Amino acid sequence: MIESILLPFFLIIKQPKFICMDNNTFIVKGFVKMYSGNQMDFNKTNSVDRKSYKVIAVEGVHKHNGSNEFDIKSLNSQYKIIKTNIKGQFDFELNPGVYTFFILKDDKLYLNNFDGLGNYSHIEVIDNIENIIIRDYQNAYF
Repeated sequence: MIESILLPFFLIIKQPKFICMDNNTFIVKGFVKMYSGNQMDFNKTNSVDRKSYKVIAVEGVHKHNGSNEFDIKSLNSQYKIIKTNIKGQFDFELNPGVYTFFILKDDKLYLNNFDGLGNYSHIEVIDNIENIIIRDYQNAYF
């Protein structure tokens, strides 16, 4: 009985505060790691870390259609392009959402990482991220 009397009182005093997250952005950091040559020799690491890339963050989930690359002109989503440093490191400032990160070379987008459901691997950005690794296997063989 007393709860029914006190509830309206607390609802008036403790008004909810709505927070708008439309303007929140998050920092997404990572690097591109290039592999070259024979990757089957597990005693020898064949990665090369000294190359600058263009990385593109594309909003949404994208089908791979059996290929690890496609033409940038076929995109119908918002995207942001950034150049990595010589070590392949990058950072983006992005709004919350789902993004697919590709390597951009000329007019082609490249990513050899898939989710097993017919799409390129993608990441949901809901907080700062510090450890995205994009692997460049274009010059590697297995």
